[in-house]
Amino acid sequence: MTALIPDWGPLITFYDPTGQVPEMARTVSDDGMSIAFTLDRMTIGLNGDESDPFAGAVALSGALSVALPEDLNMLGFLLVVNGHLDRTPGSQAVVSCFLGHGADSIVWPLKSMAGKPTPDPDEPGDDGQHTDRGILLSEEFRVECFTSEGNPASVGVAPFPLFAPIPFTISAHARRRVADEAVDIGITDFTVVVIRS
Repeated sequence: MTALIPDWGPLITFYDPTGQVPEMARTVSDDGMSIAFTLDRMTIGLNGDESDPFAGAVALSGALSVALPEDLNMLGFLLVVNGHLDRTPGSQAVVSCFLGHGADSIVWPLKSMAGKPTPDPDEPGDDGQHTDRGILLSEEFRVECFTSEGNPASVGVAPFPLFAPIPFTISAHARRRVADEAVDIGITDFTVVVIRS
């Protein structure tokens, strides 16, 4: 018996130091072409004084398996990672995603060196919210990576081999240069989508 729509198996966990996997909510689209997970522990918070951390990292790694309809023509899979970032200009951060052999990252480099005076809030060109730590830059982000893949049923004759699980990794790391700087990252959800040809 073959699947009529993609049938997603359980998530296989490789690395989950925050204990996120048991707390994730899983949603499969009605047509089975995507699976989404909501996250609440993929966070980094770097703020406070000299006794608090100046650098941090978080990651989640695993694999997803899916049974595919034999007549599904596909190009591959797309991993979409969403989240939010709040930071001061003297901090830096990176969020990366990997799916199969595909990878991508979004980088937030230093906007100003630590110790630079906070700009006057009445000056034109100010692009952030003012706090007791200076300017706070806030944004939502999305990182996407694609991996090409074919349906095992597209080559040869039945019985076709099972589709091998697709490994993925989602990671973030951040750094503040001095105690007056701050950075907070939250990865809120990720989705894997089957891309048809």
